[in-house]
Amino acid sequence: MKIITRLTLYYLGVTLIVLLVGGFIVYNNVQEEVDKEESLELKGWLDNTARRIQNGTPPEKLNVDPVQVRIIDPSRPEIPFSVYDTVAMHRHLQRMERHLKAKASYHINGQHYLISAYDVVVEADDIVDAITKSAVRIIALLLLFVTISSMLISRRILLPFQNTLKAIRNFNVRREGGIRLPSTSTHEFKQLNSFLADMTAKAQAEYKALKEFSENASHEMLTPLAIIRGKLELLAETDNKDEQARLITAAHDAVEKLSRMGQSLALLTKLSNQEFEATEPINITQSVEDTLGTFADLIEMKGLRLSTNIAKNVNLKFNPVLADLLLTNLLSNAIRHNTEHGAIDVKLSNPKLVIRNTGPAPDGPLEEMFKRFRKGNQSKDSIGLGLAIVKQICDITGAKVSYTFDDPWHTLSVEFTA
Repeated sequence: MKIITRLTLYYLGVTLIVLLVGGFIVYNNVQEEVDKEESLELKGWLDNTARRIQNGTPPEKLNVDPVQVRIIDPSRPEIPFSVYDTVAMHRHLQRMERHLKAKASYHINGQHYLISAYDVVVEADDIVDAITKSAVRIIALLLLFVTISSMLISRRILLPFQNTLKAIRNFNVRREGGIRLPSTSTHEFKQLNSFLADMTAKAQAEYKALKEFSENASHEMLTPLAIIRGKLELLAETDNKDEQARLITAAHDAVEKLSRMGQSLALLTKLSNQEFEATEPINITQSVEDTLGTFADLIEMKGLRLSTNIAKNVNLKFNPVLADLLLTNLLSNAIRHNTEHGAIDVKLSNPKLVIRNTGPAPDGPLEEMFKRFRKGNQSKDSIGLGLAIVKQICDITGAKVSYTFDDPWHTLSVEFTA
């Protein structure tokens, strides 16, 4: 829900409560004022009747509905003016309606006259109906006014906020230069923009420092490893005893594994930093066929049976470098963790890639296969990062990867986004 919508609803809610309380107050005030004015009107009728009697008009002529004149005991004291509610038949509506009745007595020319009169007054239901109709009209006008004004407010007052959100969505930590935030005269928006500018600048500085550290660490680690590998190769070419040759070979293999691990960790860092972007569609069919061609000799050398079912011209929006890395890691994983004279099955459809290979059962839970340094089996050639790279590539590209095992088949499925 937008902030202007929420504020509008709160405003209308408060207005409705105020109108209900105000309607109750208005009802009581109107009822009190009507009764007061009607009481004054009735008192005027009584006083006028008494004056006419005093001027000689016979009481019989004045005893006409709604005025009544009666002669009572002259010795009684005068009855003061009083008003009370009653119900009487309405002459025109022919139904019982609320009336106010007033009475008072007067000593005139030695006689004591009791004069009373009544008149219809506005009922409570009529007042309530009038107030309700007025309140409904007011609410309708308020709703119309608030809706129109909220649109204008959201366009003018909240425009800097909307522009700030747009700038945040377009912000890229890898892009040179800081975030460009719109200027505003609103104090709160100025504080927000200042905070965002500081935070994004800090994020860019930390990203740059981390990127430089990763690149430098990778470079500085690979350089001595290359030297060690070269020295070991020179030692291997000299005359060595069997035990020395075995130790040199083991050390050389360890250096090779450490070198691959450093390259893979550097690649994972780049993937985490999202340094690869998809700019245009690529032919996944061609990429799969090229990768299979690259591994053809290795597959043949290990005596593995390869079966393929590759759809033609499958084009997807995917970074070509990431596509090569994805396919290379999937196929190398299928080859490395296979059995002797095992099989590999590759199937490509739009938009799904399934690679199956035979192999021993995994050592741990299936859901942990995509974690770093987690191996399905203890292959000495594996560094435990291949499937982690596959998972990272799928996460940043929106593809979905899954792994299942149905003895003896390991199945890795990648469902690309259209």
